[in-house]
Amino acid sequence: MENKCSSDNCCRESRESHASEWSSKKEDCCPVQTASDMWICAFHRAIKEAHVEVLKAKIHKAWGSKMDKTADAVLEAMEAQWTAMLTQGKAKMDLKEKIAKAMMEGKK
Repeated sequence: MENKCSSDNCCRESRESHASEWSSKKEDCCPVQTASDMWICAFHRAIKEAHVEVLKAKIHKAWGSKMDKTADAVLEAMEAQWTAMLTQGKAKMDLKEKIAKAMMEGKK
């Protein structure tokens, strides 16, 4: 059985419905209902965050050494890529300076 009402969907639908209520008929919007919806949304978010924290700890315990090795490989590759981007950026800047200097020659 599929749960069609995830916490994100409930919260988004609640915000959207209240936004339309506020824009169409401000006097009929119920602040108690709005507060209730916000608390329900906060509960769903908090329980999801608690689930994430529990899973993060378990994942790190089970796969931590593999993840550390992978993180080292990613960091090494990204450092090389970043260095290459800086070198390329400097080359482009140098080219622009040379072009500007060439264009300014003879203008005095």
